[in-house]
Amino acid sequence: MEFLIEHHGFVPVIQQIQEQVKLAVWMGTIRSGDSLPSIREVEKKTGVNRAQVYRAYKALEQSGLLILKRGRGKGAVVSTAGASPDSIHSKCSAWTKNIAAKVRRLGISPTAYARYLSQQMQELEHRAPFIAYVDPLKAFAVSQAAELSQLWKVPVIGLTVLELKSAVRKGTQLRKAITNHLIHDLVQSSLPGRAIEVISVEVRYSDQMIKELDRIRPRASVLRILPPHFLPYADFIRAQMQKWIRASGVEISLLSVADRSFQKLLKRSYYDCIIIDPNLLGEIPPEVQKSRNILMVRLQLDLKSLEAARIRAGVIF
Repeated sequence: MEFLIEHHGFVPVIQQIQEQVKLAVWMGTIRSGDSLPSIREVEKKTGVNRAQVYRAYKALEQSGLLILKRGRGKGAVVSTAGASPDSIHSKCSAWTKNIAAKVRRLGISPTAYARYLSQQMQELEHRAPFIAYVDPLKAFAVSQAAELSQLWKVPVIGLTVLELKSAVRKGTQLRKAITNHLIHDLVQSSLPGRAIEVISVEVRYSDQMIKELDRIRPRASVLRILPPHFLPYADFIRAQMQKWIRASGVEISLLSVADRSFQKLLKRSYYDCIIIDPNLLGEIPPEVQKSRNILMVRLQLDLKSLEAARIRAGVIF
């Protein structure tokens, strides 16, 4: 693979390297197991200093796309297969050549036209979003959509499952729905046909949350409050908590907010730690919220699964 770097363009060179690798993977021009040129070789051919090349490669490694080779003169190996059929590659290539030829006949620089086209497409996608993050809880859907928009540099809207169903009935232009891997089937079953592709991403405890779980003392009694739609995954959630609570003899109880005994159990002083989602605060009595033993769930998107989801969602830049 050779990098074409625009040194005087608007896009930083580090980002140019990353996006060219992502595009090549998505298009299938480089595949899992293929090697990329060494950092020294990229520096020699492009004039980009090796520190910047390393930062670009390192960011791609952290996202799960590459594995860096260690040692002098080494490069990197692609670790993720693209999800783009050959037909997409050939069609995009043909369209690009056709547009470039027409633009040249108009006397316009193809690169300048690409910037104009980018602006037009961004405005179009803001008016008619292509991707949504879907969750039963509106606040969480909106927050995750905002994070994806920032990471992928494309508009992503946050919708509840019911809002997505309503949008489909009205004839939405959405084509990709990103959702928590735990509720993939719930979202998929709510949609008629296959007009929208549902893509799972892994959501894990944040680093701060893991530290707080590690502080739970031995033989403590822990109550985890769950939204009703998480009940089918209770065993998985308990296992995840046990993974990060290192103290011995900790008793973990799970309870849904839909349980009739919910309010009574909360008011008891039996539990040393009560773990709840921020979205469920409205269900918690004020006197319980003031307790020091309340621990808020903090989640973050898993970067490796997010990179695979980005490719499936058609976000190639």
